[in-house]
Amino acid sequence: MFKNRENINKLLFPIVTLALIFLILTVSLVSFKYSKSQSLAKLENGIILATKLSKLLHETQIERGMTAGFISSNGKKFNKQLSIQRENTDQRIVELNRFIKKSNILNISKEIRKNLNQAFIHIKKLKLIREQVGNLSINTKNAITYYIELNNLYLKTIVEVSKISELPNITQNIVAYSNFLYSSENAGIERAVGTTILTNDKLEQNKINEFNSLIVKQKLYNDIFFKYASDEFKAYYKKHFIGDSIKKVNQMRTTILCYKESDIEKIEINDWFYNITKKINKLKEIDDYLSDEVISSIKKELKGTQNELMIFVILNIASIVIFTIMILLILNLVKSKARLSKIIDKYIISSTTDLKGIITEVSQAFCDISGYTKKELIGKPHNIIRNPDMPSSAFADMWSTIKAGNIWKGQVKNRKKDNGYYWVDANIEPLFNKNGDIESYMAIRIDITSKVDLEGEIEKNKQQNNLMMHQSRLAQMGEMISMIAHQWRQPLAAISSTSGAINLKSQLGILDSETTIKLSNKISEYSEHLSKTIDDFREFFKSNKEKNDTSYNELVESVLGIVETSLTTKNIKLITNLNCDKKLYTYPNEIKQVILNLIKNSEDILLDKQKDIKTTIDKHKEFIPTIIIESNNGILTISDNGGGVREDIIDKVFDPYFSTKTKRDGTGLGLYMSKTIIEEHCAGKLSVYNNEMTDSNGTVSNGAVFTIMIGNNDG
Repeated sequence: MFKNRENINKLLFPIVTLALIFLILTVSLVSFKYSKSQSLAKLENGIILATKLSKLLHETQIERGMTAGFISSNGKKFNKQLSIQRENTDQRIVELNRFIKKSNILNISKEIRKNLNQAFIHIKKLKLIREQVGNLSINTKNAITYYIELNNLYLKTIVEVSKISELPNITQNIVAYSNFLYSSENAGIERAVGTTILTNDKLEQNKINEFNSLIVKQKLYNDIFFKYASDEFKAYYKKHFIGDSIKKVNQMRTTILCYKESDIEKIEINDWFYNITKKINKLKEIDDYLSDEVISSIKKELKGTQNELMIFVILNIASIVIFTIMILLILNLVKSKARLSKIIDKYIISSTTDLKGIITEVSQAFCDISGYTKKELIGKPHNIIRNPDMPSSAFADMWSTIKAGNIWKGQVKNRKKDNGYYWVDANIEPLFNKNGDIESYMAIRIDITSKVDLEGEIEKNKQQNNLMMHQSRLAQMGEMISMIAHQWRQPLAAISSTSGAINLKSQLGILDSETTIKLSNKISEYSEHLSKTIDDFREFFKSNKEKNDTSYNELVESVLGIVETSLTTKNIKLITNLNCDKKLYTYPNEIKQVILNLIKNSEDILLDKQKDIKTTIDKHKEFIPTIIIESNNGILTISDNGGGVREDIIDKVFDPYFSTKTKRDGTGLGLYMSKTIIEEHCAGKLSVYNNEMTDSNGTVSNGAVFTIMIGNNDG
């Protein structure tokens, strides 16, 4: 009996222990599933809210685009369409209000409530904005800015919805969906800005820059979308985001970004608005699919969670079944937890530190991007990855913020183990114990290295272009000084000769007043000529960047005033045929530099050819080096008989640092900067081809022909 009791006790102990463990685990699991069910229910409401906001966002985008066109055309376009669109927008606002009141959505999140309140405050201004648009008392920029701010509040609310999710796969799809909406919003802004550009009478560089920035942003957000989207999302997007309207929009984009006013004027505003609206409507179709799929996945997860909750309650009644299921659930829980931890560890760049900044935990994603192992990081100060490029003030601000119990957000440049670098968008927040005291800090980061590097590369290219422009101008200044020296020799010799005559006549006593006045006047004329040469030089290199009215004839005559003497002294024949007095609104000094550069290139080629003829068997062959400058039908041509450009390099002559003047230390920047000035600054076209020239003696020779056509010239 004792032995049996002892055996029972031995048996009861593990059973009771298992029962207690079972009960504890059951309660925990029921609580966990209930909490998960509540969280999913909140998330479902949040996603429905996001779809409502997305539909309102779409209508606001259309209204914004029509508003931009209405204002830019001084009320001549989109009048009737704008009135109808406003009704559609108002209907979506009413639907959003009904849903919020019905679902009590404001209790889900403090940030969601805050963003929605700000959005509705902004919506109250909509009536006033529309009145200002109607009487044209608001400019396009301010009107577009209002709609952008309103849509940003919608998008910020949608982003906050993504933070409600606690399931990695759903979170990942919501993050992808949020970035898709940001891309779609920038497409809407592109429609408005493009409409403004096409309806404005005057082409503005800042609008072109803004237009280009919107295209870049769309690409960045699309890249993030494809990074996080599921395979199903990606496949649906690729299948449906195609069509003629998208191709036409891309073609119009290219035309606008080329900054060629004559081509931009050919774009019909209605054609632009129709095609980009079709494109945005395709995005709306994709938006509807994505939101439906996210809601469907949440409902599926919610239904599964609710079923599991019911099963756990029922299993709690039947002990044997419960024990069996309990073991399975324990294993399932361990696996799920391990899987969840593995996903977070693999994809989320996170770390935890103590109050002194010593690392206590890091994710594998953190290790992958930094190059360190977990063993090398845990127990070390977090500044092990600090990049020396980051100022101390940034970290001082971070520490003061998180020590005060607040969340710090910012961009940080970190150092890799191999001394490389990476940029992250960091979110650092304090973790509190049950007494409300800070016990540690957790940081979540997003890798933004590609984005920052892209911005840096753009700035670097801009600085390099400015440097090349400076080098080109210095080279031209050297050539100008040489030409001025040629022009000064004769007046200076004449002044010296006249001065000697005055001196001699004075010594001989035959210097009468009439002769004195005559010789003095000559010195004054020569001095005035020297002064005019200096004025021409100074005017040529003025650093103003203002557009002025000019013509091809004025530009050429101004340049010839500087270079003609130099050409004459070198026995180069200059032929001009200027028949184009039509006005150009452009940058005169920049185009003068291009004309001077092309003339100097021809001069160098002709001098080389003269030298070659003198040293060859054909040295007795008569060669008249000639430069011909013609303006006609809106085109300026500069040609010579120097032999032309070799066919194997003619496609490279406009490349930076490409030069055929190695013997004269050519920089290879002249033609590159000339093309940049004509095509990027002046919205024109600079090209070259070879052609035959017949001189006054009937001699036929080859030569290069450079043509300049300024974009705003109507011919």
